[in-house]
Amino acid sequence: MTHAQWRRNGVRADARTNDLNSIEMNRILHIVAMLAALTAASGSAHADAAGQREDQFKAAYVFNFVKFVAWPGSDASDTLTICFVGGDGVYTALTTGIANKRVGTRSLLAVQVTETTPAPRCEAIYIEASRAASYALPVERAVLTISDAANFTARGGMIGLFTENHRLRFVINVGNAHQVGLHISSDLLKLAADVQRGPR
Repeated sequence: MTHAQWRRNGVRADARTNDLNSIEMNRILHIVAMLAALTAASGSAHADAAGQREDQFKAAYVFNFVKFVAWPGSDASDTLTICFVGGDGVYTALTTGIANKRVGTRSLLAVQVTETTPAPRCEAIYIEASRAASYALPVERAVLTISDAANFTARGGMIGLFTENHRLRFVINVGNAHQVGLHISSDLLKLAADVQRGPR
């Protein structure tokens, strides 16, 4: 075999090697892309599951809050209505099995409302944090107001939810509640992270 033939064969061998390296690199990049997609999907699913659990906890808190509140007057209906401004996940969690949930002798009803539509007769309102700034609190009615918005109780709200060290906790402003005739049980006050007694 001549020197020229060796060179041609060497060039062809190098070309085949480069082609194989390119194919292998593309295969590796494809696998890496698939793993990245799976990781992202897993992370998204984990985040969704964590968000769903948080909504379930918030719904459980809301349900238990209304058990420890007394509304003025003796003409209470057979149904206790909790309205939701936003908070779709919390609403969904609360309505799961709602037919079996009762507050004393009263059945429970959950209703979704908006900032622009008039709310029905609500004994309690849960306001999502992102909607709290634009929603006018019913300051003249005996309505228990609950939100996960920051500083909610300092802005006229009654119960504010917050997360501390991965735990859901709450503060209560009894002054705001008393102004509209609501009485919050001392049993619930004992569980609060903070009890505020100042007016709105």
